[in-house]
Amino acid sequence: MISPQFDLDAQLFLTEYWQKKPLLIRQAIPNFQSPISPEELAGLAMEAEADSRIVSQRDDQWLLEIGPFTEGDFQRDDQWSLLVQRVDEWLPEVAALRGCVDFLPTWRFDDVMVSYAVDGAGVGPHFDQYDVFLLQGAGNRRWRIGAPCDASTALIDTNGLKLIDPFDVEAEFELEPGDVLYLPPRVPHWGTAIGESMTYSLGFRAPRLSDLIARLSDSAIASVQDSLLLEDWDSTRVQVRAGEMTERHKRNAFTAVVNALAHLTDDDWLPELLSETPWEPTPNDGQMSKTIILAPSQRLIWQAHDDHITAHLGGGKYEMDLTDESLLIALCSGRTCGTGDLSESTLDHLRQWWTLGLIEEPELGPSH
Repeated sequence: MISPQFDLDAQLFLTEYWQKKPLLIRQAIPNFQSPISPEELAGLAMEAEADSRIVSQRDDQWLLEIGPFTEGDFQRDDQWSLLVQRVDEWLPEVAALRGCVDFLPTWRFDDVMVSYAVDGAGVGPHFDQYDVFLLQGAGNRRWRIGAPCDASTALIDTNGLKLIDPFDVEAEFELEPGDVLYLPPRVPHWGTAIGESMTYSLGFRAPRLSDLIARLSDSAIASVQDSLLLEDWDSTRVQVRAGEMTERHKRNAFTAVVNALAHLTDDDWLPELLSETPWEPTPNDGQMSKTIILAPSQRLIWQAHDDHITAHLGGGKYEMDLTDESLLIALCSGRTCGTGDLSESTLDHLRQWWTLGLIEEPELGPSH
């Protein structure tokens, strides 16, 4: 399956827009045809394992319902939207959309959410904490956006929905199939369907700083010798007031901790953290397929060294040959890879990944 590409200057986008300001890309994918129908999306929302929700509005009242749903849930006369997360993990046709943004780190990519809305429906004015590309899949949708939000932005909690009130519109766009609206984190937006509408949201999440600090601290604790103590602070100054701790004392301790982190030799803590996913893979039985693809729920991260490559997948660490670089790039790009001409050491790693469910047999896809 051929992955489409957004029609944009990637370097200009990264320099001028990424995490800075919104960008409307007209016909980012010319002649785009939605790879999934509203009926197929509704069928997926009835699966127990699917992450789905319905947002509806009647008489200015918003309501959030969590799936799985039944056919009766879609027989309604209010303004409603169906949203299903991680559709790319269910359908390879949707997973192919990841290739639209392959100029960004694949380990930052989160998922493709697909939404369907009846005429006039939306999910209300809100903002997200992640970057998102809103690809119009079918029908039209009007998007209104405002100035970036911060901690002082007024929010109201309406039946589980955190909506912005008041919502001040700064720009308005009507998207047609193939158009894309990029939004950085914290940019408020409100989409309203014009007729029946489908939207594909390609989301990029960044790790929380608290998670980075926690993992880095764990790594530092494991590597710093217990015998190392805080060196004495300014011993040239006689303590005048018993029990007093000064800013100099605290600054000395903080500097010692920062120095310990700066000399940390473990360079695996970040890829190890980011290769972990909250979803358990499904183990594979039997022999590995002759062609493989990275399981859609997994993040593969690799680092090149002088004489080997370190790969991180599913929270595990694997040392691989430098000749495996093209294989790893292909897997990270979502391409199908053959296993016929690989070394035995590489095959050993792949068999382990296969057993764990980190790679799987592709349904469709171009060969590597």
